[in-house]
Amino acid sequence: MNMKHENAASEQHKKNHKGSAELVKSAIIYIALAVVVWLGTTIITSQGGDHVAGIVYKTFAGVLAIVAAVFVLIGLIQVWLTPEQVSKVLGKEAGWKGLLLSATLPMILGGSLFVIFPLLKTLREKGARTSSVVAFLFAWSAKAPLLPLEIKFLGLPFAALRLVSIPILAILGGLLAEWIIDKPLRDAGLEIPER
Repeated sequence: MNMKHENAASEQHKKNHKGSAELVKSAIIYIALAVVVWLGTTIITSQGGDHVAGIVYKTFAGVLAIVAAVFVLIGLIQVWLTPEQVSKVLGKEAGWKGLLLSATLPMILGGSLFVIFPLLKTLREKGARTSSVVAFLFAWSAKAPLLPLEIKFLGLPFAALRLVSIPILAILGGLLAEWIIDKPLRDAGLEIPER
């Protein structure tokens, strides 16, 4: 049993390393493209280049703190939560309770895409089902903390209808995504890979 766990851990480590290498490659391409655009802007107008450099610096400094916090959060999840624990709450065995949790709890969460996407990737790798991950992302977009602002600009009926409809639509969207993503594997008689 221990050998099986070590082999699974080794395979997961290889997958993570390959994914990290691809991420670094993509980042280098995007950075190179951005530098080329920035140099073009600087050649056309030096003031524009200076303005762009200032914005990039402020944005990078702000994002750096968020990214560091995300790395710590994901590291803690990797250490503290076992795949069995995640699967029990957000996996197939959690049933409707897990799906309902995924469709409501994220509505009160803050955070940016820099936090949510890596978090969802980690939860998926730890055993969260496809429908729970999609419902989580769907519900997270509701941003309940912004409700007072939404009421001020769009009105109470609009805000209330959207807030009530989000969990319902999140569950439907999650189930649809799971059907689309996992059904071809089931139809072929293949086991749905653990994430």
